[in-house]
Amino acid sequence: MQIVDDRILESANKFNLTFSYVDRIYDSTERKPIHRWVLLFPGSGCSWAKSEHGGCYMCGFKSKIDEITKDIRISPRELIEIYKAARSMAAGETPENLTIYNGGSFLNNDEIPLEIQLEICEDVSSIPSIKVLFVESRPEFVTEEKISLLVSKLGSKKLKVGLGLECVSDDIREKCVNKGLSRKDFEKAVMLLRNNGVRVLTYVFIKPLYITEREAISEAIRTTNYAFQVGSNEVTLEAALVQKETKMEEVYRKGNFRPPWLWSVIEVLKATYQLGTVNVGDFTDEPPPIAIPYNCEKCSSKIASLFNKYKESHEIDVFDNIGCDCKSIWRESLDKK
Repeated sequence: MQIVDDRILESANKFNLTFSYVDRIYDSTERKPIHRWVLLFPGSGCSWAKSEHGGCYMCGFKSKIDEITKDIRISPRELIEIYKAARSMAAGETPENLTIYNGGSFLNNDEIPLEIQLEICEDVSSIPSIKVLFVESRPEFVTEEKISLLVSKLGSKKLKVGLGLECVSDDIREKCVNKGLSRKDFEKAVMLLRNNGVRVLTYVFIKPLYITEREAISEAIRTTNYAFQVGSNEVTLEAALVQKETKMEEVYRKGNFRPPWLWSVIEVLKATYQLGTVNVGDFTDEPPPIAIPYNCEKCSSKIASLFNKYKESHEIDVFDNIGCDCKSIWRESLDKK
């Protein structure tokens, strides 16, 4: 990887971005931990969040994008400079995966211009160590024309796309998440991606608003089963985080919502890990959450550290032989929201 000049770094820094880092994750195809280059890319923001529908109830990405850009329209050329600056920051590393998070849909030309999508794919095709480019999108932006274009630009590199289904129940997905998509939309996107040799990751949400802990566990298990049945290669469980300026924060502030217990996340994971590759999302995000999944003061930190071990190994037995007095309280609270 070449080092870019200071002018490009300054162009990125003017947006006050901490936007690029390399970490380690478990890779389902390699079946081992790999180095991943993560790029937080400031597109124009999620079109669903900016629409009259207001976006998903738990998502704080819109406010973060607004904070980053400060109402400044970032030009396509500046986006490429930001990408190049991030590339230089990863110099000396040998990541096998590039993951781009843009707080919306990478495949939406109104969020990330098509020329930028193609230029990034072309560049990825020239980076020897990278095997996979991972991006996220809503299903409506997954089209035959778009996927064919990106796949052709990537050459021998693989494309993986993350789709946020969240919940298998149409009622819960719409009334408790405000997702704005149907199972038909999701299934169509999965089929198109798989037919083009693209790997599919499905996001499954643990504990939307307005349902009990028990219902949340059941819904996440059912959703994970469904995702694999219709063709998803892997699933990432995303436990609810409370972020500022969201509907979830509003309900939480009124005392009507609690993030899921860590016991609940373990329950879902143990019930689904044998179905295929099941990842667990981080308990941090941007903007930083004001409340995250927890148990009690005595065991929360210890059990959260076990999730970090699982993320690198995908060995479910890291959760064997753990217990705490609060587990009985969790069982008693399963019918609470």
